[in-house]
Amino acid sequence: MFDAESGSVAVDPPIRFVAPTSRTRRHRSLTGLSGILLFACVFLPAVKGCNHPVMPYEFPPFLPPYLYGLVFAAIAMAGSPRGVMCGVLALRVLATLVVTGSIVLFVVAPPVGAIELMIGTMLFAIVGLSGTTETRVAGTGVTIGLISTLWFGFWALTSDALLGVYLSLASSAGLLTGSLLWLRELLSRPAIDVPRAVAARRARADNDILV
Repeated sequence: MFDAESGSVAVDPPIRFVAPTSRTRRHRSLTGLSGILLFACVFLPAVKGCNHPVMPYEFPPFLPPYLYGLVFAAIAMAGSPRGVMCGVLALRVLATLVVTGSIVLFVVAPPVGAIELMIGTMLFAIVGLSGTTETRVAGTGVTIGLISTLWFGFWALTSDALLGVYLSLASSAGLLTGSLLWLRELLSRPAIDVPRAVAARRARADNDILV
């Protein structure tokens, strides 16, 4: 900004980075592929049923981990800040669905419903209701990856587990690892990208102007 009275150029302070961007992140390949694989597992047999293998899409309350995988794959591959913010909106919608589903599940199985309500509330608290930071998004990925790894790890230890559970466990571990790398990269770098400043002096008859 040029100051006519003093004949100098003032540099405005940088704006604090508050929204996720599409800047290069090394985690993206691992996070994206893990999210896609996790979502694909929704169409694979998970556990043995009475007459046929049980598919995850047959039980809507069990869908959130797979849907979160799809959202994080989209965020990892987003090529613009707008695409990332659409992913953030999807995270809020999924957190709302988890909370709503927990209320319904509480009527059938109170302990399970209470746990799901706690998880949904925590996810809401991490990503926030309005505005967000890339660190919060990465933190949501860590939370989802950890919970999904524990959930599918439990099913993998049972005798009823099928291919879908094992692949879900592997992809959840990949999502957790990718999100941890993402979070580490954010914490090890400044949140503000300050452009390089170049100063030059230009002579004028009455005074010098810094540009």
